[in-house]
Formats: sequence, structure tokens, C-alpha cells
Amino acid sequence: MSTWRHIAAAALLAAAAIMWAAEPLASGRPGTKVALIAAIAAGVLSVAQLVVITAPRLQAADYATILDRAADQLLSVIRAAPWAEVLLVALLALEALHPARPWHTGLLGIALLAYTFAIHLAETRARLGVLRAQLPVVAAGIGLLALAVGAAALPRLAAGPESTTVRLIAIIAAVIAAGLAVPLGGNRT
Repeated sequence: MSTWRHIAAAALLAAAAIMWAAEPLASGRPGTKVALIAAIAAGVLSVAQLVVITAPRLQAADYATILDRAADQLLSVIRAAPWAEVLLVALLALEALHPARPWHTGLLGIALLAYTFAIHLAETRARLGVLRAQLPVVAAGIGLLALAVGAAALPRLAAGPESTTVRLIAIIAAVIAAGLAVPLGGNRT
């Protein structure tokens, strides 16, 4: 996949995540619009950063005017700031300002994971196959996300065999995820 396709995928995922997190905008608390504006700005700037990173930089001898130097300074700010991380924080803040809906937050988590991978692939100009080694950890993380959404969606569990079973499944899933994430030796290629 070319770099421009990775950038387009990141842009689409950023737009989808922003729209998803802002979906119940009318029912939000005070500060929701500020978080939405911050998320939109960070989304646009994170995509602009990917475009700027792929463009060749001018050499000092290429600066013909003060305007060229000012443009280079602006591009340096766009390159340097962590816009993708700002977008993630703004979207999480936006989601936190809405009434609790576990399934909505879970789907936003998956969209943010996909966005993070798209940003990584665009920045590194790597192929999608690079992430193959991380597939077990990603699958475990998505499984834990699904388990957390399910646990949050359940009403409070009374003491009894059902709550014990749910807690046991959560503990087993966390142990499996930790086992997949922690390297225990072996040959690294």
C-alpha cells in the first residue's frame, strides 16, 4: 500500500472516530463543543503532519524570501507536535463527556486502534504485513476490550456463581493477554 493510501486511511479513520465520538453531541455536558473543536483541529493537523512528513524538506540555500522561512517554521511546528496523540486524548475526553454507553466506547476504542496503526504505517512507510507479529497481542487486546464492554454493560452483579464466573473469565483473559504481550525469550528475527 502506498504512503498516500495510508494517509487517506488515517484521514478517514480520524474523521470516522471524530464523528463517532461526537455522535450524541446534543446530550453532552459543558465542554463538549470545546473537546470537539480540539478533536477536529488535531485530526486535521495529524493528517497534515503525515503529508508534510512525506514532502521533501527545503535546504537552507533554497530560502528565497522571509515568507519561505516563515513557511518552513510553520511546517516545523506541524512536524514536531504530537497531533495524533492530541487527537486520541481529545476523543477520549469527548467520549467521557457523554452519558455512559459501553458499546459506543468499545467501538471508539477499535476505531482509535485502527487509526493508530494507520498513522504508524504512514509515518514509517511500512507495509501492513509489518503488524503481523503483533496480531496475537492486538487480538488479546480487542478481546479484553470486548470483555470490558460486556462487563460494563451488565447491571451490577449480585454475589453468586454468575459474578464469580464473569470475574474468573476476566482474570483468565487478562493472564492470557499478559502472556501474549510479555516476551519470554526465544529467537528474535
